[in-house]
Amino acid sequence: MKPLLKWAGGKRHIVTELVERFPEGWKSGRYFEPFLGGGAVFLELEPETATIADLNVRLVGFYKHVRENSQAVVEGIQQIAENFEAHSEEKKLEFYVGLRKDFNGMEPQSLESACSLYAINKLCFNGLYRENSKGEFNVPFGHKKMFPMIEASDFDTVSRILKSTIILNCDFEDTVSESESGDFVYFDPPYIPINVTSSFTSYQSSGFNLDDQKRLADLMRNLKKGGVNAMCSNSDTAQTREIFSNLNIQQIQAPRMVSAKSSGRGHITELVITNY
Repeated sequence: MKPLLKWAGGKRHIVTELVERFPEGWKSGRYFEPFLGGGAVFLELEPETATIADLNVRLVGFYKHVRENSQAVVEGIQQIAENFEAHSEEKKLEFYVGLRKDFNGMEPQSLESACSLYAINKLCFNGLYRENSKGEFNVPFGHKKMFPMIEASDFDTVSRILKSTIILNCDFEDTVSESESGDFVYFDPPYIPINVTSSFTSYQSSGFNLDDQKRLADLMRNLKKGGVNAMCSNSDTAQTREIFSNLNIQQIQAPRMVSAKSSGRGHITELVITNY
């Protein structure tokens, strides 16, 4: 199932390679994914019992509304799309800026926010989600001339997958606090920057720093002691290897999709880190 949202660091292009590295018998327990984002891995797996989470409260609100009433979400998005299409090409930028301003003032888990999140995700530059220090979405307009086609059946499918899923808005440690022996956790945190200019850790205003990376590595080691298998994706840097030492580390080739310039895209080495 293709993700509904485009999200920086999405795993849709390497999900098969990741699943090949899952531990044997992972389906026998509960599945946990604490950094959901676009949800490419979760949607590919369609686990029967799962707990998913993200610190982005607006993103969590989106998934909850899709789960409970996908039709209402689709209708809300269609209304925004029709309003966008009704504007001349010269006025589309003005419409987007107004939509972004309204979005930042909405109750973050409201239906209106969920519909607006999808719309700005499709209309903003490169499908990037980024917040400033005030927690306001601030990505510029992507100069779209048309609103992308909305497939209601895709929303229905995701809604079905989410029906038996627990959706949380909390820190990754809290997300897996009730995991037990035999469960499996996939961590896809904001990556450790390869260099100063490549940091994409500000998906939400709170960010994700090196201390958080160290907490994550320690958590993976502790989960192993409790019989919980865990996998983590991260950047291939000396710092990453140091922080996640004493865990199993493998290299994979993954597409680099978040660069603003096409010349900065291509393939890059990433790490798959496991505690098994």
